[in-house]
Amino acid sequence: MAMNLRVLSQAVGLALVVGSTSFAAQAEITVLKQDPQAGDPLSRLNFTVGGSIRAQFNNMTGDGDKGSYKRNGFDGGTRFRFAADYYLFDDISWVSYYELGVNVPALFDWDNHHADGANNTSRRMLYTGLKSDTWGQLTFGQQNSVYYDVVGAKTDIWDYDMIAQASGNGINGDYDGSYRSRKMLKYKNSVGDADLYASYLFSDNEYLPGNGLRYKRKGGGSLGVNYHLTPDLSWGTAWNYTRAEMRNPADSNSKKYDQNIVGTSLSWKPDNWTLSIGGGWYNNFLTTKKADVANSFAGDAWGIEYFAGYAVPVGQYAVKSVMPYFMGDRLEYVNGRDYQRIDNGLGVAVQFDYGFRVDVEHVLTSSTDNLGDMTLVRVRYDF
Repeated sequence: MAMNLRVLSQAVGLALVVGSTSFAAQAEITVLKQDPQAGDPLSRLNFTVGGSIRAQFNNMTGDGDKGSYKRNGFDGGTRFRFAADYYLFDDISWVSYYELGVNVPALFDWDNHHADGANNTSRRMLYTGLKSDTWGQLTFGQQNSVYYDVVGAKTDIWDYDMIAQASGNGINGDYDGSYRSRKMLKYKNSVGDADLYASYLFSDNEYLPGNGLRYKRKGGGSLGVNYHLTPDLSWGTAWNYTRAEMRNPADSNSKKYDQNIVGTSLSWKPDNWTLSIGGGWYNNFLTTKKADVANSFAGDAWGIEYFAGYAVPVGQYAVKSVMPYFMGDRLEYVNGRDYQRIDNGLGVAVQFDYGFRVDVEHVLTSSTDNLGDMTLVRVRYDF
């Protein structure tokens, strides 16, 4: 155990030292810059890389997470991004994007610092398509859902979040269309002050939730609009529909579900303030935690999330800013399951030079299953 901690600290330290040598941190790094020249195909390509290295510690009061790897220190969401934009003609470009998640402790097999059986890497996003300033952007692959882009992203801005919003809280956000959706055709265009979104969800492979059942997405789609009321204030509304089937291979029983989520959110960033609030209604979407085909999803549930923070500029001693913030959420099942959860907490985010950042949060939780309060620390290096 002590050896594993030493190895973890050395690896994190090495990553920070290597990262600090890049004075272009905090932004995507342009490997190839687009400057179309006749007879030079490579000059049409713009290629950028970026990423975020994240180490995190979670400590829940009580025995709810006793012995958990999260108390020992774990990977808080390290990812690497690769984006390409290839100019074709007029204002048409071919765009591609790949985001790779890396679980550093699992990659190096550090015991007690990752979940049992955790993958070393995961595909967070992979999509390709066409982009036009006139006609908008059309992409296909695994990418952020319309619902997340328009509603969820506005309150996905602290660490212990996304507990009450639809994105990622269904059976699996990659499959049910709510978060980083697989096999999705997505369109976006801007008309005046409004960003318009639409998507089509193709049929996907079966997902095994681990309770003996099998979930399969048959199809679906989304609509959304994000309206910029002012340069600092935006209002988003989205609806997502997924046609799905839950099947039990043991007895051949199955049931089809029409899953709907609808939500809205506001984001306001005047001066150094960041204020956001969002909520949604979830129909046949949240799981009942029952291994029962006929009762896999709760009929109705709702959730809200909110955040208020103020960034205090510092500009000395390698500290760029300090942001204290208040955040919270509430999730409640209307039927299908007797469950309610309320979280409220305080946090502080310290932004350092060269892309380093430290977040500290303490969250008070009141829930039907008597979850403990949470204290967490996350160290980030963004480039």
